[in-house]
Amino acid sequence: MSRPPRFFIAPSQVSGSRISIADEDVRHIAAVLRMKTGDALLLCDGQGAEYHVTIAEISKTEIKAEIISQRSREITAPRISLGQGLPKSDKMDWIVQKATELGVTSIVPLVTERTIVKIKDEEKRISRWQKICREAAMQSNRPDIPQVGAVVASKDFLRTLNPEPGTLLLLPWEESSAPIKDVLKQNPGAQHIIVLIGPEGGFSSNEASMAREKGFHAVSLGPNILRTETAAIAALSMVGYEYH
Repeated sequence: MSRPPRFFIAPSQVSGSRISIADEDVRHIAAVLRMKTGDALLLCDGQGAEYHVTIAEISKTEIKAEIISQRSREITAPRISLGQGLPKSDKMDWIVQKATELGVTSIVPLVTERTIVKIKDEEKRISRWQKICREAAMQSNRPDIPQVGAVVASKDFLRTLNPEPGTLLLLPWEESSAPIKDVLKQNPGAQHIIVLIGPEGGFSSNEASMAREKGFHAVSLGPNILRTETAAIAALSMVGYEYH
């Protein structure tokens, strides 16, 4: 038996034994999937709760679903944050998608000394990245959706960063010879991991020094120089392998 289609909802959409579905999901469920009353759905609230429901009512603007059962899925530790130097063209879309699939919990777009791209209409761009997170989380069967933060200068990000105990700070940097796998193995109990990835051209030596002063471990991802999008995925894959 095939799994029912899966969608994210907000906790506020749950009322008693019913869940209200609105906006784009209504069109997708009714027009694209051509689902009818009595059909099953799997709804997730982004905080670990999953609801097996059946469609009770369908209108042009809303679908009402009846809860059949529910369960809680644990959101596994550690939390993983990605500070990503903004790359050119649409590479950030791809990074956001793949980072979501690899388990990142938050993404902060960074403007660095070597950032070339100019962000226009920041709110629209962040909304797009958040939508990509939502779609990738649905596709990869995650119980939660990563949050995309506001675009911030790398120096401001580092200056205001105040990591709590149990946070591991990682700076993949081409001038480091310390293998990332060694640093990960030396910190098996990390509860939060923050990974900084530079844009095309990497971080400047000034930015790298500032990060190390803040407590970041400068680490190597291997002998080859990686593109910014490859470096992000490589680092997150290694973190995920070690901790999950």
